[in-house]
Amino acid sequence: MAPDLDLRAGRLRRAFGLLAPIYDALFYQTSEEIWEAALSLLQPQAGERILDAGCGTGRLLIALSHLVGAQGTVQGVDIAPAMCRAAQQLATRTEHPAGVGISTADVRRLPFPDHSFDGAVSVLTLELLKPGGTEAALRELARVVRPGGRIVVAALADAVTTDRPLQYYEMLRYVLPLAWLGRPLALRRLAHAEGLSPRIAMRRQFLRLPVDVVLIGVPS
Repeated sequence: MAPDLDLRAGRLRRAFGLLAPIYDALFYQTSEEIWEAALSLLQPQAGERILDAGCGTGRLLIALSHLVGAQGTVQGVDIAPAMCRAAQQLATRTEHPAGVGISTADVRRLPFPDHSFDGAVSVLTLELLKPGGTEAALRELARVVRPGGRIVVAALADAVTTDRPLQYYEMLRYVLPLAWLGRPLALRRLAHAEGLSPRIAMRRQFLRLPVDVVLIGVPS
């Protein structure tokens, strides 16, 4: 992996390692609406293989496991080992623990063969990457999802400049360049540039910030 990716991965690993014990207490309620939108677009089916890239503490991962059922599998990856441990603890209490896999990995370099999954979801993760890293992550998601499969990405939206909460957030990012303060993305444009097919977009909010939830088709 290139040195700049290693540096960025290290910063994210440390930041979310510190956040892991309190992440759900801080963000669970405000994340639920985004997870619901992502699931409604992905529409996981019984028996499918689904990837959650940036699974965090595993809340969405476990919801996915219930939807794919005993014949399906879900795989979660996260850059922070502390997040993976929290997700693993949650997975042991789920209905089909054998169908849930969790590993520490960088979404820019996923440890899976081509076409390993029927679908993939990534929520509030790709905006944490530097320019170029987001595009690399989209390519990786497209690589591991089968042709004709689907990807759902939810990320901070590059909304209109008059969005007051977003203006304040951008000022905060400038003053406090912390790893866990992601940059807003134009997801549809980025997906088009990578040869993918963004189909449907929903707008939701995370701490009053605009979030785009986008269904992306993988070309057959």
